[in-house]
Amino acid sequence: MGGLALTVTYIGHSGFLLETEDAYFLFDYFEGTIPELKNNKSIIVFSSHRHHDHFNPEIFELIKIYPDIHYVLSYDIPLKRHLKKYEGQGIDLAKNILITKKNIETMLKLPNGKDLKISTFRSTDEGVAFLLEYDNKVYYHAGDLNCWYWKEEPKSYRNNMIQLYIREIQKMDNLKIDVAFVPLDPRLEETAYEGLEIFMEHTNPQIVFPMHCWGKYDIISSFLNKHPEYKEKIRMINNEGQIFNV
Repeated sequence: MGGLALTVTYIGHSGFLLETEDAYFLFDYFEGTIPELKNNKSIIVFSSHRHHDHFNPEIFELIKIYPDIHYVLSYDIPLKRHLKKYEGQGIDLAKNILITKKNIETMLKLPNGKDLKISTFRSTDEGVAFLLEYDNKVYYHAGDLNCWYWKEEPKSYRNNMIQLYIREIQKMDNLKIDVAFVPLDPRLEETAYEGLEIFMEHTNPQIVFPMHCWGKYDIISSFLNKHPEYKEKIRMINNEGQIFNV
């Protein structure tokens, strides 16, 4: 894991800022404080779907400070009124936006001249999950791609959900992922671990940040108590604004 030269800031919920030597990747900003960004780095903002806890239109205000910013947004996010708002302010927001759909690959040329490969997976809820390849590193943000099984649902629903989830995760079978952001939602109660367990079994992640914890970070400790074999890979989150050097 040495030599990554990365900084990860936990902003809140499923929102993270990943900083490389020459780029920022901001994922699923919902609320919290976005750190000050350096103008000499490429900035790419990702929103995996339209749910209010994964997409906040305040991200578009960043274009006023960083005119070369790029937005990579899921196809289900409504944009018309936002585009109109900024058009009225003399800002052509649309030229900085890439709309992506499920199960596609896109190559994005960044302002720094480098290529960013973006692959998407179909979420088991809304929108997409993102897999990024940049500077010989691989990053994954799940969005709401998870094994969503609620205890009141019938067994047939659970079996179908597991199949759908595994089908997507298998697309990354044995893939070395340098940094991954994966849901660990305490509201699922006794089935909360299932999605992260399947992800860890099928892929080869180096560092994993659990997310979507709704502020109940003790679920991370509970998961690691059950799976001590992952203690070197899974990072403990304790509070918003926490910074990790990886």
